[in-house]
Amino acid sequence: MKKTKFTGVFYNETINNGKVFYIRYKLNGKPIREKVGSEKEGINAAYANKIRVKRTLIDRLKEDAPMLLNQKLPTFDECFNLYYKSIENKSDSQNTKRRYELHVKSTFRHIKIDDITTQMVDDFKLKAKKLKSLKTGREYAPKTINDWINIIGTVFNYMISKKDLNVKNPAIATKVEREKVDNDRERYLELDEIKKIWDALDNRQEYFDNQIRDEVTENIKVFLALSISTGARLRSVLTISKADVNLNSNTVIIKNHKSNRTYNGYIHSAYKEIIAKRIEKLSPIDYLVNSSPNELNRVAINKVLQPIFDKLFNQGLKVEDSKRRVVIHTLRHTFASQLAIQGTPIYTIMRLMDHADISQTIRYAKLNSNNGKDAVLELKF
Repeated sequence: MKKTKFTGVFYNETINNGKVFYIRYKLNGKPIREKVGSEKEGINAAYANKIRVKRTLIDRLKEDAPMLLNQKLPTFDECFNLYYKSIENKSDSQNTKRRYELHVKSTFRHIKIDDITTQMVDDFKLKAKKLKSLKTGREYAPKTINDWINIIGTVFNYMISKKDLNVKNPAIATKVEREKVDNDRERYLELDEIKKIWDALDNRQEYFDNQIRDEVTENIKVFLALSISTGARLRSVLTISKADVNLNSNTVIIKNHKSNRTYNGYIHSAYKEIIAKRIEKLSPIDYLVNSSPNELNRVAINKVLQPIFDKLFNQGLKVEDSKRRVVIHTLRHTFASQLAIQGTPIYTIMRLMDHADISQTIRYAKLNSNNGKDAVLELKF
């Protein structure tokens, strides 16, 4: 074990984790050796020294020491597991767990929650900005990095508010600046482009027998009809059941899985026949897109539609060009954009999109060709 420049701080060199830091101090007169963590976990000698100072301070406090020692604050991993239990029944919980386990856990899991500092979160962010995705080979998007940092902050908020833990949140936005995100899509589909998608589905070829090809294609057509008619998010479309549809009033109940609430959408007359034909033989609990009580995997939708989008609209565009590339979410953007183009009031669009805040909808106002002109000209001066 080698010494550092800090009193009572030592380290061992390891192959996989770099330097592993330890501290030595006395507690109630007894010598203690404690492992702080490794370089791989973001630990350095200066941080280990801070922990040692904190431990020795407890011994000096004497009367307060027993109280502090009995507190036994949990590690960040233990805190995350407590937080996860509170959200595991929510729709996005698996994504949160996956982000934590793949990108956050290795850095913070063994660290006591009160030992995590803003500097450590900042260091984590700087390292994250240099990482490249094994899947794409590109650096992670700013929003993705923000999602990782937000997990840290959310766990702290949970422990403070729900478990009465007396700690400060080192990841709040005023302390750790979030990455600037500019991922608002500008691309929407013109009406003739929507027709091209329908034509492509009619002419779709696969290396399967006709029955399988027809079944998959019909699923995609139902998905496309519901998406364009309601503007709902992908998973919301996938979870529209027969019981949610009323063809007499042309309405459909849509589940917003992000906010865990429902809202009303409408079935356009151009797509009513497709929907009516689909629900004929379904039970009330069957989802329209998959014709069964089982939710169709979103990958199955993307596997069919994305190659069509790429061939029709994305030629010459870079994969990372999120503003101009047509993807499944473009269908939702198209719904709102076409409403704005025909002069629909912005608050009506907000309601139909089920946006939580008008700021999410206001960007569509620029597409309104009238944009207040008629209102001004009709003023009675």
